[in-house]
Amino acid sequence: MLTSKKLEDIKILQGICEKHDQINLKLNWDMLNNRTDSLDDFFHYHENQLVGFLGLYGFGETYELCGMVHPDFRGKSLFPALFEEAILSLKSRPVQKLLLNSPGTSTSGKALLEKMKAVYDFTEFEMKWKKSQLMTTSSDVQLRTASEKDIGTIIDLDEKCFQVVRSDAESYTRRLLEESGEGNMMIDHRNETVGKIRVERTNGQSFIYGFAILPSYQGRGIGRNALSQVVLKESKYTNDIFLDVVANNSHALKLYESSGFQTFYSQDYYRFPL
Repeated sequence: MLTSKKLEDIKILQGICEKHDQINLKLNWDMLNNRTDSLDDFFHYHENQLVGFLGLYGFGETYELCGMVHPDFRGKSLFPALFEEAILSLKSRPVQKLLLNSPGTSTSGKALLEKMKAVYDFTEFEMKWKKSQLMTTSSDVQLRTASEKDIGTIIDLDEKCFQVVRSDAESYTRRLLEESGEGNMMIDHRNETVGKIRVERTNGQSFIYGFAILPSYQGRGIGRNALSQVVLKESKYTNDIFLDVVANNSHALKLYESSGFQTFYSQDYYRFPL
């Protein structure tokens, strides 16, 4: 578990870097707030000030990596040193894939990743809800809190809808339910479980993750209804509601846009050869 001091240090450094570079960093705060493995985070302090940070985010045998260095301390090989520590820590784990994340508008980040021989893999759009009228047109769609008995269904959904390797989906799902069970919901249609969605509230904002409907039930308005229910509930808590979608997923992108979400930024992912 990261201490409150370290979490605050990361937040301060993130704000400095984002303001200086005019970017949005994706540091997966839902995972940072629920850390259980001390091998996933790497820090460099200068006179009690955090000036370099790198985080690893494991999804089974696939890992994502995102890091940042204070503008005044760049060009001093801090990021390569942190990156080397991270790679060493992965050698003791069963890792098949490592993805490095760079903000879509960060030319320096992309240049660094290309210099590191990382290869572009995909782009993810970050979307924010623009307050609009939403309606749930059917009482046939119900949301309920996920439990251990839903693990098999969740794994099936990740495998079929996101092409996640089954072993990765199983490892991530079990850990997720252990760490933050209440935000994980299943979508039932006429008493049959057909989808899932997860909501994380942090710092006065709501983030929607892992939204999926079984392919055989798509196109019936079930997903739109479920998403509307979630957004309507979260809008009572905040107007800052966010979600991510892979750029080439045109079906999901269309659904989100028609539900009031607008793209405001993008993140590029590069695959690093292990």
